Amino acid sequence: MAETLKDQLYSTLKNGIESGALEQGLVLLESNIARVFSTSRSPVRETLQKLFDEELICRFDGRGYLVGSAPSEVIRRQISVDEIKTVGTVTVNREMPWSDLIVKVERDAVLSSMMGRWEVNELKLAQCFDVSRAVTQHILVRLQSLGVVEHERYSGWHVVPLNDQRLSALYEARIVLEPYMVERATELIPTETLNHYIDKIQTIARLYPNVKPEQLDSLENDLHKEVLEFGANNEILAMLARTRPILFVSKHLLGDHLAMPENDPFMQEHLDILEHMKRGDGVTAGQALELHLNNSKSKVLARLKQYREESEPYSTEYLKWISLD
Repeated sequence: MAETLKDQLYSTLKNGIESGALEQGLVLLESNIARVFSTSRSPVRETLQKLFDEELICRFDGRGYLVGSAPSEVIRRQISVDEIKTVGTVTVNREMPWSDLIVKVERDAVLSSMMGRWEVNELKLAQCFDVSRAVTQHILVRLQSLGVVEHERYSGWHVVPLNDQRLSALYEARIVLEPYMVERATELIPTETLNHYIDKIQTIARLYPNVKPEQLDSLENDLHKEVLEFGANNEILAMLARTRPILFVSKHLLGDHLAMPENDPFMQEHLDILEHMKRGDGVTAGQALELHLNNSKSKVLARLKQYREESEPYSTEYLKWISLD
């Protein structure tokens, strides 16, 4: 059976003390250890109490504990991530890597959003993934910046419904903003960077349809995020970030809930845009991007419709259905 987080905390701290990596007299603070382990203070507090009971650490006239039963001096310094997470042969690991956890919650929220409005039970979310409320807050704030969830003052977190009207509005925003950013980016993006994106598309296109959904999502991210960042307008980039659910639809449906398209879903259109940019023709690149977004809108609306017609409402233990919109 895998060790719990408290077991890992205890093993790592004890190993560090006994090996001398955490030296005699070193001050151990709940806040410092909780930050390094990305957890709440509660398991840290319990672990420190256990080490105190075993006389591996002691109390003193100050905050926290000291390493040792009766150290001769007090050493105050911050414990580093590398130092505490890998001591000897003990390495602290979560059940699920941080990036995977964000993607999992993102996927749950996006798939449920296609069926209406859902309430997010933050406590159950934390329990489901065995993480602290601080971690769930971080995840939800991240998804809020991407337009997936929203927070209401008196009713907490909700999944934002992704109906046809909202999807069309998100595409309208992208059609207004993205061509402008591509024109700006054309003047600033290095040729070698464009060549990298072009080579990547051509490589994946030769393999299609024997590709993974993650590879297509990576191509979408290249054009609709990374290339646009060369447009050097952070305010517009922040606005575009909230339209990400457009890309999330295909990311979480294709290859899982829906079959991959028989023909190239967008790669040639991306390639045309990047080739125009490489030639320094930002205006034509912007026009090609606008055409691409209009084509994409009809495809994604069709995927939404198919998913709603063929699938049962998607939910998890931490999501509660409220309404259709």
